[in-house]
Amino acid sequence: MKLLTLSVRKLAVVLGCAICSASGLASAHDIDDHSGDPAYAKYYRQSVNWRSCPPSLFTDGSTIQCALITVPNDWADPDQGDITIGISRPLHSPAYSRLLLLNGGGPDNSSASMAEMFEQRQPQLQVDHLVIGVDLRGVSDGMGTQVSCNYAARSGAENFMDGDSRNPTPASMQAQQDWWNRSMSACLKQNAAFLKGINTPNHVRDLNLVRSILGFSHADLFAVSSGTGLMAYASRMFPDKFERVVLDSNMNWSHLDWQQQALLRMSMDQLNVQQAFIPFIARHNDQFHMGTTPQQVLTTFQRIYQATSHHRMGSVTPDQALGALDGTGMWIFWDLLVAPSLSAMSNALDGDPAHIATAEQMAGATYADLRVLPSFNPMSAALQCNDSGSTDRRSASRKIADTRRYWAVGETTLVDQCQGWPWAPAIDPVFELRTKVRGLMVQGEFDPSTPYAEALVNRLWNGGATPMVFIDNAVTHGAIFDNNACVTAAEFGYLHTGVLPSHDVVCKALPMHSFSMQDSAIYAYGYSAKGTQLPPPPNVQQVSWVLVP
Repeated sequence: MKLLTLSVRKLAVVLGCAICSASGLASAHDIDDHSGDPAYAKYYRQSVNWRSCPPSLFTDGSTIQCALITVPNDWADPDQGDITIGISRPLHSPAYSRLLLLNGGGPDNSSASMAEMFEQRQPQLQVDHLVIGVDLRGVSDGMGTQVSCNYAARSGAENFMDGDSRNPTPASMQAQQDWWNRSMSACLKQNAAFLKGINTPNHVRDLNLVRSILGFSHADLFAVSSGTGLMAYASRMFPDKFERVVLDSNMNWSHLDWQQQALLRMSMDQLNVQQAFIPFIARHNDQFHMGTTPQQVLTTFQRIYQATSHHRMGSVTPDQALGALDGTGMWIFWDLLVAPSLSAMSNALDGDPAHIATAEQMAGATYADLRVLPSFNPMSAALQCNDSGSTDRRSASRKIADTRRYWAVGETTLVDQCQGWPWAPAIDPVFELRTKVRGLMVQGEFDPSTPYAEALVNRLWNGGATPMVFIDNAVTHGAIFDNNACVTAAEFGYLHTGVLPSHDVVCKALPMHSFSMQDSAIYAYGYSAKGTQLPPPPNVQQVSWVLVP
């Protein structure tokens, strides 16, 4: 079957790999890591002082130790000053002979703290490996250097000011864009040097520094979600330093483009919500209280959306109601966030003040209200803008249409955070063309956050250098958090032996589940995998349901 869902541009990229010589990888060896340069000696000679870790969003920090590592603000110019990043290690690590550097994605999540959850859920990570979680620069819940910027004054015309970002007009969308531009402009004036240094090439050099000061000549890499873009670039920059690379839930790292990734995510996320998660909600009415059939769940959510739109649910906004669905991609949030939020809002439809108060409490914990939020951490925007800049060429009318069709997360693409960004992209597309990534890809078929369609482009571009562990009918994000025996056998077999599979591996998905909800159904709404042959990506044109305020 032909892969008709791939665009002409992507097919051209795939076909173009035929002109890449096998010796292209060698050019990456020319990159200097500055380890022999006296100007960088203080970074490579620093000692690591381990201490206790603070609690985080994911874990309590009781089974890990943390440290701060000093890195140059700009690896191209160490005279620009220093910043720090956080790292972690297990408090009681088993015997090891190798180093594994871990990034848990986000990108604005602390990988140092998330490493604890990874180690607890997948102790196989520590077989033969010292596992080190390494924070990106400036992450919000990290220990290292970070900044906070104040939002600009709101005019009242911004798209989110009615609490419903999914119902924009051209004027409200432009007002929101102008508000963001004012906010970021002031932030850049205050923190230009720091923000300029937040990019993937600098992050890669930070990883390499951590490897060196921990006393290892080589390191293995494990990344989830947006971290796959970082670790793939690391394997390109320093292929002689980074050896075994596992990339779980892949963004398009054959050409790293954050805005295009977001555009592809919104349609896949919408398809996942409608085809997989809404049926799951119906099967677990005891937790969600929204109905026992998909149609009943859809009707209940429409009622919630309209009640919040008409201000009949206290201070709960439509954005907060819809914000609960942004957690549906990862099952670890279903018990902690999604089910409690949707259940509370469903109960509040009866107008009972006590039920409304509970819904307000859950909404506040679920989704930040931009109408009152005073400040923001610019790290995520700086990373995306520094890496790939502004590439969303859609018209205003197309953005509005897409937001209404892909209402689950489509509003996140309305504002171009990189509009007028002062620096050129740090990602070098020529370098991407002449280098390949060697490692193992792990990918779910219906992953809503990092779509399989993009992972397939990576797989075709890199050929046999990156075989894929494909999880047929998997609907969640982050295979590391599951206990699929087929997947773990393939990824840890490679991680522990260094031997890549000779062909793609097709594993069957487990039924959808959370900590407290166990399902029996496998949601097969895509194309069937046959043997070890990878199927085409799912047809996102199946998206059909529209919300009415």
